[in-house]
Amino acid sequence: MAEFAQNCIAENAIFCRACAGKMIRQTQATWTKAYEAIEDVRILRSDLDEQIEELAKDDGFCCQYTSNMLAGILCAAIEGTRADMGNIQIYNPAESRLIISAQQGFNQVFLEYFDSVHPGQAACGMALQAGRRVVVSDVTNSPIFRSTDTLEVLLDAGVRSVQSTPLVGTSGTVLGMRSTHYRAVGKLASRDMRIVDHFAGRATAIIEWQNRHKTWANDRSTRAANVAG
Repeated sequence: MAEFAQNCIAENAIFCRACAGKMIRQTQATWTKAYEAIEDVRILRSDLDEQIEELAKDDGFCCQYTSNMLAGILCAAIEGTRADMGNIQIYNPAESRLIISAQQGFNQVFLEYFDSVHPGQAACGMALQAGRRVVVSDVTNSPIFRSTDTLEVLLDAGVRSVQSTPLVGTSGTVLGMRSTHYRAVGKLASRDMRIVDHFAGRATAIIEWQNRHKTWANDRSTRAANVAG
């Protein structure tokens, strides 16, 4: 009986060892396939990045790509902060004004009125002038809108509160503005502020990418003109 028990234990150990070996081989095969898949994705992404960089030499593609990316970032930010409306503006330093590049949820009157905003005008202009975020929990009770037609435009668009966050580049220069608008009166939670900052960083990176390629394109045009001259 003892010998039979020992044989059973030995056979069971052999069987378990065989199963363990099979599982190890299967796991190794799975990891190999996963690694190969990740490597394929990395190569595809590298190729895609190279293609985008090449296409970005065309100013029309560069502007359209930037516009599409900012629209996607804006949509995600509005959803993440439970906002009702929002926009992303790009700052034009030559004309000292903010120009809407992407928007969601606004009527035509609002878009025409805020098509060009200078420093000190409305919440986004105040944020541009101060170089820091401006939060207005109730537009009807804020000195920013007290003596202008802006309040009427905001109320007609259904806006009761707003926040504007500057898009600050790596050089410390304000490149644009990221604003979210709400139909209800109230302050933003700290969670929402973190989400705003996250997407502000994403939008800033896209604008800096566009600016780099615009500079490259302008330099190329200048070099071509010098050669032709």
